[in-house]
Order: sequence, then C-alpha cells, then structure tokens
Amino acid sequence: MDREPLTSSSTTDSLYEHQNPSINEYTRLLPEMSSLFKSTTTYDPIFALLNADTSEERDKLTEKWVDHKLQELNFIGIVGALIAGVLTSTGSWPTVLKNGTTQPWTVRACWYCGTILALSSVLIAAQQSIRLHRLSCHKRSNTSIRRLLRRRKPCNKTGCILPRKLQVWAWQLSVLLLGISVLAMISGMFILIWSGTGSIFPSEDVEWWNGEAKLAVSFTIVFAFIFVLFMVEQVTLYTWKGEDDSDPDRQRMEQQEGGSSS
Repeated sequence: MDREPLTSSSTTDSLYEHQNPSINEYTRLLPEMSSLFKSTTTYDPIFALLNADTSEERDKLTEKWVDHKLQELNFIGIVGALIAGVLTSTGSWPTVLKNGTTQPWTVRACWYCGTILALSSVLIAAQQSIRLHRLSCHKRSNTSIRRLLRRRKPCNKTGCILPRKLQVWAWQLSVLLLGISVLAMISGMFILIWSGTGSIFPSEDVEWWNGEAKLAVSFTIVFAFIFVLFMVEQVTLYTWKGEDDSDPDRQRMEQQEGGSSS
C-alpha cells in the first residue's frame, strides 16, 4: 500500500527537526555539523524505512538496514571477543610493582569491569543478530521488523511514523558497552603505570625521575596524542560541509544554471 510522500530530503529533514527543536537550533548555529547533531547514522535510516512512499521502497530499505546491521553486529562480536581476551590476560600481570608497592585494587576493578562490559557487548550483539535472523524467517519479515522498530501510533502533528527511542538506543548498546570496556582497560593501565612511579611529590632523598616515571610520562604523551587524533577523526566522520546533491530542487537549479551558461 502506497502512502503520501514523506521522505524526500527536505521533507524528512523538516519532520525530524520539528520533532527535535533543540537539535534544529544546533543545526542553525552549526550547519556544517548537522550530521553529528541530527544522528543521521542511527535515527534517520530507521525513520526513512518507516516512512518510505511505497511498500516496495519500505521493504528495500528494511532489507538494506537489516543487512548492514548484521554486518555491524558481527564486527562488534569479533572486536568484543578480542578485547575480552586482552582484558582476561591481564590476570597474569605482576601484582607487585617495581617500587615495592602492591598493585592498587582499582586496577583490578577497572579490568574486571572492562571484561564484563566486553563480554556483555558480545552477548548483546549475538542476541540481536539471532533476533534479526529469526524475524527474517517470517513470511512478512520486513513488516515484522518495522513493527518492532516503530512506535504504536503515528505522530499527531506530522502524521509520520517515528522510531521508538528505546529501540534506537538498544541497537547501539553493544557499541556503547564496547567503548566503555576499552576506557576501563585504559584507565586501569593509567593507574597501574602511575602507581609504579610512587608519590609525585617525593622526599628530597628519593629520586622520582627514574625509569618508571619516564615510562608513565611517555605513556601519557602517546595517549594524549592518540586521543587528539581520535577526536579529530570522529569529528571528520560525523560532519560535512558539502551540499546535498540528492535534493531535486538543487539539481533542477544546477541544470538551469548549466543551460543558461551554455
């Protein structure tokens, strides 16, 4: 069954901004970062497959979303298992540091928590993959998947079908837990390395700038450099400055300009 067009580029943006006025304000202030504030990689694909003009287009977008989501979950499962293996191997690391102090309990706490988070990420990714595979076996699989993703009733103001917020968060949960597990491991390493240096303000008869202190400072500098690169990379991935070439009005204007110039 076809419905009135809702998902052109301009219409989809206006409907989304109408439902998210705070995000709309951000996009007016920072138009080049609209991709970051409008969650185009998470919310908009689900919104598009729920509000496509025809049933064929809705089915096509649903199948595309399921295929890419399964690939994403498979990748998360592999990476999560690797991180869990690395965190588990920390149990063989020495508990007595070179300066004679015992490894702080916070180090083990960070690593154990990171292990739980990584394993939970793998478990959630596996469970979601199984859920998608089982839904895909239904006779009306695409309809069943859209029913899972959508809210019960359309929006009263716009008439469009909105994704359930809990569903949007649930499908990103494995990535979130995986990221937190990495932070937990790095935090434990920071505590361990800096604990080996002893007190930052030692007595006059104790030399602080030894091998352990040099190791801690070097580790911190490298981490700060990588963190800056990571943040720059994230900004470049989730922002753009180019125009949307899929806008039919813009394409028409470009054709008119090209015709007038010739």
